[in-house]
Amino acid sequence: MDTIGNTSQGKYVLFRETRHCIHSDTVKKKQGSREVKRQNSLQLRNTSCKATIHLRLESWRVELSHPLEVNIKFTHNHVINSAESLSFRRVNEKVCEKFLQLFKDGYSPASAMYVHEDELYLSSTDEQDLLVLLADRANNPDYDYIAKLFQKYRETSLGDRNGSLMFRRLVDVVNEYNSSGREKAILQEYDSCTGKALILCVVTGLMSRVHEKISQSGEICYVDASASFEPLNTSITLLCTSCAVRALPLGLFITSDELEITLEKALNLLKSILPQHAFFGRGPLLGPKIILTDDSSAECNALELCWPEGIRLLCSFHVLQAFWRWLHNSKHKEDQVTIMAKMKEILYAQTGSDMYTHYDKFKQQFYHHYPQLRKHFELLWKRRCFWALSFRSELHMRGNNINNYIERSFGILKDIVFARTQAYNCVQVFQFVTTTMERFYALRLLSLAHRHTGHLRIAKHFLCSGWNTVNMDTIQKSNVEHEFYVKSVNNANLFYTVNSEISTCICPISASGAPCKHQGTVSVKFHISTFNFLPSLTSSDRMLYAYIALGYTAKDNSFYASLHAEFTPQDQESLQVTMKKSGSNASNASVEFRDSIEEVDNTSTFIDFLEEIKEDYQNGDVQLRTALNKLAERYKAAKMKSVPRLVSFLYDMNRDLDPTIKIKSGPMIRVQVESVKRRKTEGSGRKRKLPASIIKDKENLDPQAIPSRKTKQASKKEHNLSKNILKNQPN
Repeated sequence: MDTIGNTSQGKYVLFRETRHCIHSDTVKKKQGSREVKRQNSLQLRNTSCKATIHLRLESWRVELSHPLEVNIKFTHNHVINSAESLSFRRVNEKVCEKFLQLFKDGYSPASAMYVHEDELYLSSTDEQDLLVLLADRANNPDYDYIAKLFQKYRETSLGDRNGSLMFRRLVDVVNEYNSSGREKAILQEYDSCTGKALILCVVTGLMSRVHEKISQSGEICYVDASASFEPLNTSITLLCTSCAVRALPLGLFITSDELEITLEKALNLLKSILPQHAFFGRGPLLGPKIILTDDSSAECNALELCWPEGIRLLCSFHVLQAFWRWLHNSKHKEDQVTIMAKMKEILYAQTGSDMYTHYDKFKQQFYHHYPQLRKHFELLWKRRCFWALSFRSELHMRGNNINNYIERSFGILKDIVFARTQAYNCVQVFQFVTTTMERFYALRLLSLAHRHTGHLRIAKHFLCSGWNTVNMDTIQKSNVEHEFYVKSVNNANLFYTVNSEISTCICPISASGAPCKHQGTVSVKFHISTFNFLPSLTSSDRMLYAYIALGYTAKDNSFYASLHAEFTPQDQESLQVTMKKSGSNASNASVEFRDSIEEVDNTSTFIDFLEEIKEDYQNGDVQLRTALNKLAERYKAAKMKSVPRLVSFLYDMNRDLDPTIKIKSGPMIRVQVESVKRRKTEGSGRKRKLPASIIKDKENLDPQAIPSRKTKQASKKEHNLSKNILKNQPN
């Protein structure tokens, strides 16, 4: 059992120690005069046990074979192996280290205890050992001990919840992060005396590689902010871009408020730590070509000041949602749905003339009856260049007119990275962003690089649906490099021009660079890699995504080779050369190789097989002929895709390799994130009173203590704008 004793050293006695049972009076005396509230409680550790172990080492005994004198008095007055006696043992240091690691990974005391107990339960191979393990406090500490250990961990690793102690720890963490060399972060500490807001900008290694390798990072950037990540309600503003792997982060910053002057300062600090190749070589000063945000005036003004060359656009969904909410709260009860329908016609008009036509009809129909609508819509009309789609016809929007990507990114941040739990303070928010979020995006990229398609949930239009309806034989190459003419499926006299270099097509769907079936057909037929489609991923593409995820790739490039690579004549020649170099074994292998070639060339057997199928088709019933017709259709569909696909289909004709099976898309991307700030928490309906000591010395408060921002209290709503318009209810 664990015991506690005393140690002494001298000239003649080199070592002397007396160890007592942890249930003895001596141990109680060494703990000090701690008051015991319930003297007769069964939970008291002291049983006045007299068991001891006396260890003594004298100098003259050192040269003997057994120099240490051990005197054991095994006079315990209790059962030493009972569950209650084991519950008082001292916790093992390795167990403490394990709990500290769980706390670092974001576990709370309760969740860490459950995880540890579950591991003990699964690791035990014997039922009796399991009973001892769960009862032994050395291996399975109680919740009070874990909670105190967690409190100590927070004080040492995260600092205080607010104020100078928190910023002191945050400065150390940021400096340690910057010393790694691959990532960058910059901090402006909060100070109420000088009016400085909290600003913490972060550019991780993965974000830097996205800037370097993803071309869409220079085309379009989504910007949005969200809060409720920790008790002070600081905001995280995220910058991201979109590609075939969905949204990828470009940078982020944490601020104590969302004022325009704070956001402008934060963007300038972010520009100072962005790499020189930021936004696919455009640089941090020039910024992205297109910036898509929601209708926040402070955010839009700050972006215009920092990146004046960028084209600022508004999310069409948020414009329509704001207009619908205004309609629902105003005095237009009779024509709300009709007014909203006309507004959508103006917004979605493809040309400027159509937009003005719908606008004139809108004025004639509603302005005379609703003066408030006239005043409100005229203000909106002056800013039409930011939200009307007719102004985006010449821009490479890639079909993205709403910021669903960044909304879903915040959903990932709250649901997966923060596990729907608020962080302790800003230090822990920084740790989650730089570690957990980085791992999440790295694993997502690796799942694509390693072709684990079962782990992906990609939007359906990225999977090139409908390309097989286009006749590949009609595709023609133009005199211009990277340009192709693709015949329309519905109109035989119409041809669309596809540019594979910039991934565009002149069809209505892909006029702004969005994916379409004509681009997909060109990509599949000519084996051209394009960032609009996943099926065209080559080994170099997979290496690229692996590099973005980790910063390095496999040493052997064949690790990323395709399984169904075509067998070329060069491969056959290299195979024969390799066989000749292998000696006698090579000669046997070459004989087998020739035999296999002769067997393939022997077509008589195969012709007899085809004749047999012909007879079965002519003499068989309707069910057999239908099945053979289906086989012929699938054969042609597989052959249109590629020869390796046809070979795979013939070797294993099952549903997984059926080329006519359509790939179903995953769940729809949610438009709005149901964040923590939309949920009512305990005590949110009453004001918190400050302690009397704080009220008394209010003028001497810590200037670095960030005041907590109020959270918005809103009821949960269904964020389906079209459905709510039909039901005539707010969105």
